[in-house]
Amino acid sequence: MSPQLKSATIDGNCLLLAAQCHVKLEQKREAAELYVRAADKLPQNKIMLLVMAARLFVQTKNNAAALDVARRAASIETYNIEAQNTYRRLIRDQLVFDEIEASDKILVEGMASRDPAFFAVDDPYEHMLWCADEAINSRQTKMAAGSAFTPQSRLSRRTMSHKFGEKIRIGYLSADFSDQHPTMRLFQSVLLGHDQARFDIHLFCHTDIETIGMDQGLRQTYPNLHGIKDMDDNTARAYIRSFDLDILVDLKGHTKDVRADLINSGLAPVQVAYLGFPGSAYGIDCDYIVSDPIVTPDSTRPYYHEKLCRLPECYQANDNRYRPLPSPLSRASLGLPEDAFVLASFNVSRKVSPNTVRIWARVMMAIPNSILWMLCTGEARRSQLLDFMQRQGIATDRIYFADAANYAPHIARLQAADLGLDTYPYNGHTTTSDKLWAGLPVITFKGSNFASRVSESLLTALGAPELVADDPDAMVDLAASLARDPARLGAIRQKIADNRFTAPLFDTERFTRHLERAYELMVERQKAGLEPDHIDVTALPPRVTPFAPPLIAVHPQ
Repeated sequence: MSPQLKSATIDGNCLLLAAQCHVKLEQKREAAELYVRAADKLPQNKIMLLVMAARLFVQTKNNAAALDVARRAASIETYNIEAQNTYRRLIRDQLVFDEIEASDKILVEGMASRDPAFFAVDDPYEHMLWCADEAINSRQTKMAAGSAFTPQSRLSRRTMSHKFGEKIRIGYLSADFSDQHPTMRLFQSVLLGHDQARFDIHLFCHTDIETIGMDQGLRQTYPNLHGIKDMDDNTARAYIRSFDLDILVDLKGHTKDVRADLINSGLAPVQVAYLGFPGSAYGIDCDYIVSDPIVTPDSTRPYYHEKLCRLPECYQANDNRYRPLPSPLSRASLGLPEDAFVLASFNVSRKVSPNTVRIWARVMMAIPNSILWMLCTGEARRSQLLDFMQRQGIATDRIYFADAANYAPHIARLQAADLGLDTYPYNGHTTTSDKLWAGLPVITFKGSNFASRVSESLLTALGAPELVADDPDAMVDLAASLARDPARLGAIRQKIADNRFTAPLFDTERFTRHLERAYELMVERQKAGLEPDHIDVTALPPRVTPFAPPLIAVHPQ
């Protein structure tokens, strides 16, 4: 930094100019520090400059500095949407539970006043992490990216000239085409298993280089993979429309790297939301959302602009062919006590809400010899978690932290636990199916929106609905009763292991046929000139023989 910039009397505009120069040079830490200094000298722009600084600190992985600056921006009397958005993301990421609850309370009170500003604060994914009220979910207006579709743009898409062929032409749009991405761990065998006699499948990929670099070889076997990462929306639109798709399936929703403007430009006469986002995706032009009767019961219809296309058993695809199922790791190798009752949670930290931690603490109080084994990285997060748990009456030596791991050793280590704990209101999704694939029972309770009903859907599709309690009190009782009855818990574990290769949850072929039938019903309506409407796919006859075991059999590494 030049001597002039170190001067306490330097003009705020000079600091701002210097900060912008550092941004252009990709010197983000230096830029952030200068924005903070400029904020003190330019009070009319203070909030904006502090928000910019906080976001730059995040990019440099200095979350402590980011939170400090975001807290300053959010504490300024004016309720600024961008300041609150940044602050709320950081406190949730860093597990600052008291501030999370205080901030949520302010937001709910603002929503009750019907001030539209309060419905535009949270990014859609962040909103789902704390709010399970479908009426509120449906009123969120902030988009992860892009601008909302209009009635005119939807009408233009739905009435564009189109000719159907002998096969149904389907295009999947995603930034997740890598065999190590959680979405593809669920979905890749569906992509590879579509009936080629009836469906013409194309994948339109805007996956980043880092994600592609993690792929271990299956990506190259994905059918008709077309790269559009470097295309702007107009170029990508013309390219995708040249395939004359009957159905475009968006696998992102309001999640990282969604290309909402591209979708809203009109890519196919029928557009479908699937898998990426657990709820109605405000502003993204899809006619249908693929779901199931548990995650979207009839009562949910008023809260979706999409029509519900409900698969009969579970909305979530699961890859049973390329999903490792290694031998278990021992507790000793994982540093876990042999004589404890091990409760496990491996959801990402931002799903661990204050309400979740309180319920976990109640479970631990009801099972005196229990420990909590959880994924939580970073000293700041761990410190916050331990402090909050201690205030709930749980000794810190009963908490065991785990780091992230590669997939096969992760599945191997899960088998060392006794019982999996869910998160609320955003359940484990891929996380829950991973635990069940590993043979670990997961307990949950009935939710009140898509994101909070997923574990119930997964457990029901695996034939273990007895692990779904009616409410948190009943779930605490269920956990305690299972801990007191090893024979009953053992029988449930055995049932999960047996059902893993017979029940619908991991029956990829059966799921694929149901999904294909859904596409056929959508196309039949379109061919008949009918508007999209709610669809319930009829289940195939029950499977009477086990399906094939995984093609990948690996030992944990």
